[in-house]
Amino acid sequence: MRVGLLEQDVSFAEAHRTPHELYTAARPDGGAPALTSLGLLAARDCHRPVGTLSVGQRRRLALALLIARAPHVLLLDEPTNHLSPTLAEELSEALETAPGAVVLASHDRWLRRRWHHDRLDLTGH
Repeated sequence: MRVGLLEQDVSFAEAHRTPHELYTAARPDGGAPALTSLGLLAARDCHRPVGTLSVGQRRRLALALLIARAPHVLLLDEPTNHLSPTLAEELSEALETAPGAVVLASHDRWLRRRWHHDRLDLTGH
């Protein structure tokens, strides 16, 4: 079973590698869509060292790497952070058809209103 985790704070151990290199290595059979087709990174950023990318770009790369690995269980911690409204909408739609289980933690009211699946609300009292 593959478990994928999108953390709030993303860092890459090999900051000199490029998004293209990391994504290609994450596609074991080459079956995932091309990195540029996901709309998460601009083509001009796919060959820059990961260490030079912004926080948002690194987070979107981490999301692309999860897609490439096609996990059975997807754990998302604040998945809409650093995403444009358009990408947040696309992510929300993609989660509707995710083939595995999705566990989502979010303070994003927009995303929570759109979520129509089982939920467990935790509140501090």
